[in-house]
Amino acid sequence: MPQVRQKLRFSRDEGGATAIEFALVAPLLFFSLFSLIEIGMLGMMSSALDNAVVESARRIRTGRDDGPTSAASFKNQICDNMGGAVGSCLSRLTVSVQRFPKFYDANQVAAAQPAGEFNKGGPGDIVLVKANYRWPLMTPFLATAFNRDGPMQVTIASRTAFKNEPYQ
Repeated sequence: MPQVRQKLRFSRDEGGATAIEFALVAPLLFFSLFSLIEIGMLGMMSSALDNAVVESARRIRTGRDDGPTSAASFKNQICDNMGGAVGSCLSRLTVSVQRFPKFYDANQVAAAQPAGEFNKGGPGDIVLVKANYRWPLMTPFLATAFNRDGPMQVTIASRTAFKNEPYQ
């Protein structure tokens, strides 16, 4: 009879149930937390890339003397405006600057991947600037959700089209 009472007491004991429930829920909680942080960082990098491209393209549009003269110098200006490690930025960034006679023509190729060409045109020309930045992912869930460029990275794209000012 004492063994039966001891078994009943053990089966009713709830001390430690919270720890077991937390152990079951914790991986999902931490995974969700890291995914949320990574989505925030992805949004921040997208905004940084857009701002850097617009700032660097402004130098082309206004014909400034310190404007880019090649695709490499354009990449350097974008990476400088983005901040962070310039070396890793340069290896992850692909740019393209193309001149077009009409905005319609620029719109036809805006979705294409940048190929590294650089033609900033002259005063009054229509220019399309394309930039792609490969961002490495940390969480496996986001890596599978954005599995376009490999298992652990996503491409952030930025495009801008403008008509050069009539600079001298």
